[in-house]
Amino acid sequence: MRLPAFAHITEVGPRDGLQNEARVMPTEDKVRLIAQLAASGIGEIEVTSFTHPAWIPNLADAEEVVRATRHLPVGAYGLIPNRRGMERAQRAGLTGMTFVFSATDGHNRRNLNRPTEESLAEILDLHAAAAADGLRRRISLSTVFGCPFDGAVPDARIHAIVARLVAGGCERIGLCDTIGVADPVQVDRLSRGLIARFPGIVFELHLHNTRGCALANVLAGLQAGIVHFDTAIGGLGGCPYAPGATGNVATEDVVSMLEAMGVRTGIDQAALLASDRRLAEWRGTPLDSAVWRVAQRCPPESAAVP
Repeated sequence: MRLPAFAHITEVGPRDGLQNEARVMPTEDKVRLIAQLAASGIGEIEVTSFTHPAWIPNLADAEEVVRATRHLPVGAYGLIPNRRGMERAQRAGLTGMTFVFSATDGHNRRNLNRPTEESLAEILDLHAAAAADGLRRRISLSTVFGCPFDGAVPDARIHAIVARLVAGGCERIGLCDTIGVADPVQVDRLSRGLIARFPGIVFELHLHNTRGCALANVLAGLQAGIVHFDTAIGGLGGCPYAPGATGNVATEDVVSMLEAMGVRTGIDQAALLASDRRLAEWRGTPLDSAVWRVAQRCPPESAAVP
């Protein structure tokens, strides 16, 4: 296997992980969780979402979370669906923007109440404005590998959307398996094709584990040349507008696998398990993480290092 020496992890648990939870985590607990994740060595964290509070009530405290975590030594990002969301984020002092829209009209209409083309046009404008303001920015393109409403998504459609983004100056583009239907062959094919066509663009993978393929898809992405991955502590996550989707690939499972293969992440596995314990206590139910499950049966050091 040809593997990179290092892989970059962006933690999305405080955003994607908490948005679909049955209970609302209090703001002070979110802040403690984010601080603990930052202390584990994670360099980037999606701390919240600036969607309308009525859509995602679990993240209605976005401004408070941003203000309470600005001092942390971490690259903080917030999910930005539209112009109003970006304005709120900037007023709160956030300097990292994750612009989101869907590759399919069906999901984009249910998630953002308009077709993909309308969101794409606005995102390009917002991305340009963020660049002019010196903000960090990335694109999160949902339903790349399949849509709960429109079904399979042709590679040609993804290539066409990415071409528009690249022409508009976007340099960091996330390929999201929003409902967890991707397989390793599909991930390899699309990743290799995009990397070959758009050299210099940073492609990221955002993988859900609905069918148990997320870790295999991480490996397929690595082999194809992708070294940036979104993950969520405890395997939390899900999308209110993607029926059947389960959680993200667990941060601790990805880190454990990568480190075992000699791919460095710079993340402390024992610290991730401490975050797991905090999450499990708050949640009152088991986490969707193999490393966490092993840690319940044996000492942490045995769980963290295969």
